[in-house]
Amino acid sequence: MRAITASMLTAMVLSGVAYAAAPNMKEGMWEITMKMEMPGMPAGMKPQVVQQCITKKDLEDPRKTAPGGPGDSSCQMTDYKMQGNTATWNMACKGEGAMTGSGSITYSGTSYTGANRMTMAQGGDAQTMTMHYSGRHLGACGKP
Repeated sequence: MRAITASMLTAMVLSGVAYAAAPNMKEGMWEITMKMEMPGMPAGMKPQVVQQCITKKDLEDPRKTAPGGPGDSSCQMTDYKMQGNTATWNMACKGEGAMTGSGSITYSGTSYTGANRMTMAQGGDAQTMTMHYSGRHLGACGKP
């Protein structure tokens, strides 16, 4: 579940770019750190850290790889708004692991911070998780 959540949120971080003016985000290699909080999960879970090359083309239309994009009919982002350097959105995913939630991210050129709060039904109970994430620009792609 952590791997799915991490992949989804990594893509989500980029997905808002296509819906409004591009955020203050530099292309190149990014290190993305995600920390999940979920009631009932072990305390002190280590953050997940991934590196991802973000190209100018990704910034132009990242929906191609993002949840809710042309290749993903299970998730849809709605109510995306970009005000200044902060983006906000709502999101709903259907099917196995269906969930709804909202998030925000604030960009500052070579870094960003944000959070996403999702609620999913598990065995008739609602389970909520919060994913905190941050990114930092490392340099050109291929040269972290």
